[in-house]
Amino acid sequence: MSGFTVKRASDMAWEKNVLGSTVTRLRTDGAMLTIVHGRQGDVVPAHGYSKGCVTYVVDGRIDVDGVVLQAGDAGTYVAPGGYFTVKFLEDAIYVVARASQDEITVPDIGERAAHHLDA
Repeated sequence: MSGFTVKRASDMAWEKNVLGSTVTRLRTDGAMLTIVHGRQGDVVPAHGYSKGCVTYVVDGRIDVDGVVLQAGDAGTYVAPGGYFTVKFLEDAIYVVARASQDEITVPDIGERAAHHLDA
């Protein structure tokens, strides 16, 4: 018996997260993969993660704190590392891999984030 579970694209739930991006999440007991869709001009405001993350660009181009990443490029964030901002230079998709117990960190989460901390 296979231990692999399939999640079809048509079964994934997409939502706006606390940072304003359109995302879906895939989880296991220890890991989470967030798939982020954005349109040219969208901005994911300054944020970080309590345990760090790995980001991989699937399609398009994004700017992460002045560094342009395009399809096939990746980067890492090591906590505590301050915060980073993502700007969509064109319509793009990127994925963020992190620990499932990881928490988002932001300079000022404000009222909007108080009830929806899972970004």
